[in-house]
Amino acid sequence: MKPAPREKPSVGLAYSSTVLRFAEANREEVDYLEVPFELLRHAPDTIEHIDFPILLHCASLSLAGSVACSEQTLSQIAYWIAKTRTPWLGEHLAYITSKRTEAGPIPEEYAPGEPYNIGYTVGPVMNEAAVERIAKSIERYGGRLQTPLLIENSPIYFESPGSTLSQSKFIAAISERIDVGLLLDLSHFYLSSRLIGYDPLVELEELPLSKVVEVHLSGIDERADGSWDDHSCAAPKLVHEMLAHLLKIARPRAVTLEYNWSSRFPHSLLKDELQRVRALLQETNA
Repeated sequence: MKPAPREKPSVGLAYSSTVLRFAEANREEVDYLEVPFELLRHAPDTIEHIDFPILLHCASLSLAGSVACSEQTLSQIAYWIAKTRTPWLGEHLAYITSKRTEAGPIPEEYAPGEPYNIGYTVGPVMNEAAVERIAKSIERYGGRLQTPLLIENSPIYFESPGSTLSQSKFIAAISERIDVGLLLDLSHFYLSSRLIGYDPLVELEELPLSKVVEVHLSGIDERADGSWDDHSCAAPKLVHEMLAHLLKIARPRAVTLEYNWSSRFPHSLLKDELQRVRALLQETNA
């Protein structure tokens, strides 16, 4: 008797107004839209225009930081979890907030009463102390949010002094300390491999792949001063190879293409990328 086929993962797109127009014209290609909490927080009417299932993404909990997320922000995240009926909340394994007293002589006024916003998700020092702190944050916030929390690997653009663990072992240690799902950003992982100098296809297997629930793919901006995450171009060949390798081992429930930074991203290329991913999923499922 043949084994039952895998349930095929859903395939979706990271939200932008341009992406929404594409999705509306190509409904057979798009299963859902991934929408950032921060957009809904500041432009709540956005949701009125979205007639697709929503995955809620977030960059506000600052899981790896030492400053607790404010009650106001936490309540707003909980509100949008309920409003969107998202099956999970993806959050960066990074810190985004710091104490105002540590912000320098001219701290940016982001929001009155809120901790100082750094303006970018910054990867933490990766050691046992950080594992313990992050696990406690996941436990604290997970108990307040009525949906599973997924942690997303941030790109490593520089090696943090004090780190004693590789990113893969760091994430694995967190997963051993507390039960949490993984949002695996393959482009971020590729970027980290460029800086640290490891084979991403080999290092991938050091991650707790059984915990992968969602996968992100995005483009890479290759420059003389380094490689950078870029949502305005298609994922390179190696990132697609990483997805193919991952699908031989893991069973994610969703694959999200993050091509939402440019209104000029060709719709024909967007459709090609969606079909490329679906073909790979079909091949793996078979």
